Amino acid sequence: MTILTIETTGPLASVALIDQDRNVLERVNDTRYSHLEELVPMIRALMSEGGKDPEDIGAIAVSRGPGSFTGIRIGMTTAKALAQVWEKPVIEVPTLKSFAYHPGIAPGTLTVPVLDARRNQVYAGAYRKIAAYQDVEVIEEKAWAPDEFLALLADRQRAEETVLFCGDGVPVYCDVLNRYPGPFRFSAGAETVQRAGAAAQLALNLYRDGIVTDAFRSEPVYLRQSEAERKLQEKCAK
Repeated sequence: MTILTIETTGPLASVALIDQDRNVLERVNDTRYSHLEELVPMIRALMSEGGKDPEDIGAIAVSRGPGSFTGIRIGMTTAKALAQVWEKPVIEVPTLKSFAYHPGIAPGTLTVPVLDARRNQVYAGAYRKIAAYQDVEVIEEKAWAPDEFLALLADRQRAEETVLFCGDGVPVYCDVLNRYPGPFRFSAGAETVQRAGAAAQLALNLYRDGIVTDAFRSEPVYLRQSEAERKLQEKCAK
């Protein structure tokens, strides 16, 4: 059984295949925000490289958000279409939690993805990695004011832990993050951004636990309204 995983919530689209033994084959597009043009060709190329046909795929996993609103929609729409045509279940992968499944992050790390949510907010959560493919949620995913989130993080961090800040919000809020009182470091490798290979590892856990849905019930997670939706709501309220 092989899972096809789609990640389009960040600046670089990526796709991955993972088997039951956690062997991963991944493709990452190096052109920022070209998801609409590149995603389907990437999937075709990955399937060909892996020697896989639709009947070899057991489920379609998709990074559900939060992240880029447009990117989330592209990934979710593509995953739903493939799931319907191929008659496969859908695995909704929590985007922030998937950061903890990057292979370069060691157990014992408190992984803290920080994504730029604009309007002086971040999408953030905290995940304690307790084994290579296992984590414990320490702070739930949410749109936070940075200072509020860091205060809660300092309260939840264990004395022996080092926080790993990762995600596209790090360079945006580095001045704020540098004031964090506990031991921390900034990511410098692949874990800097969302990756399908990491999401695939979490997807396999979810599949084994029976946490799957179908193309008609799968839903994205935005955590808040888009700017266009917010402005429309304000206009209608006048």
